[in-house]
Amino acid sequence: MSSIENNISSVDFEMIRSVLDDAGYDASVLVEDQFLFDTAALLVTKLFLSGVDSRSALAAKLECQLGRAGTHRHRLSLSLSLSRYAIQGFPLESQANKS
Repeated sequence: MSSIENNISSVDFEMIRSVLDDAGYDASVLVEDQFLFDTAALLVTKLFLSGVDSRSALAAKLECQLGRAGTHRHRLSLSLSLSRYAIQGFPLESQANKS
């Protein structure tokens, strides 16, 4: 971690933090879902270190790859339930109501 810190100035670090904050990846997400926050922070940091140094470009790539922080909960729970039904089929009660 210290080698990464040596490559990022405090001004650049603040820009990365503000990109994360603007996309909704703030302290509340860190508390609720540390994995999601860490994923977003790692993505933006890697993009920055690879040469993407524009605030708008970082924000656009974050939005494209992970979306905004508040949108994950609903999509994740919906996709998990749909995956379950794709494997197991709909419950018998639901199938009876459709007939």
